[in-house]
Amino acid sequence: MMDTAVEVSYGVVDMLMGPDSLVPWWAWLAPLAMVFLKLLSPVLVPEVAESRWGSEKSGKSGKGSKKSKKAAKVKKKK
Repeated sequence: MMDTAVEVSYGVVDMLMGPDSLVPWWAWLAPLAMVFLKLLSPVLVPEVAESRWGSEKSGKSGKGSKKSKKAAKVKKKK
């Protein structure tokens, strides 16, 4: 039973990446490049990473924080 599972998995991998594969070798380059560029984007383009995850400046400003919203609600009630 285990031998059958191993043979089937080798057959699938051979169909995908072997010399007689359904997908040519160069077609695997684009998805791999997309994944690695996505992982490396904070290093390659730090401005994008700051705007996406926020910088220290935006954390200190207090915009949208829970404390400022609660303070505004208290002022409205008075």
